[in-house]
Amino acid sequence: MTVSVLIYLITPLVAALSQVILKKAASNPAHKGLRFYLNLPAILAYALFFGCMLLNILALGELDLSVAGVLEASGYLYVLFLSHLFLGEKITRRKLIGNALIIAGIVLTLTWK
Repeated sequence: MTVSVLIYLITPLVAALSQVILKKAASNPAHKGLRFYLNLPAILAYALFFGCMLLNILALGELDLSVAGVLEASGYLYVLFLSHLFLGEKITRRKLIGNALIIAGIVLTLTWK
């Protein structure tokens, strides 16, 4: 497994964490007006997301775009579990089946030659 593949498997996790942080910041009733956008959690989340984008651009120098797109789908796996842990969202059978298909697609993309 190359560094570029690892980047494309890790950056969706970090991006998903930044989405959870943004969701939590947006749910805070104290954040109104400009403070809705300029608060520490939101700024941290945007910085994490920006860092992920920079790493992805660097990884694309070595990785085929078709593979990168499939690896980027791993973000849905992370969002499913992070939203359950931090936001209390339900994990349904339909979501589990969809995520199993994503895992199968990633495995096939990385192993099929």
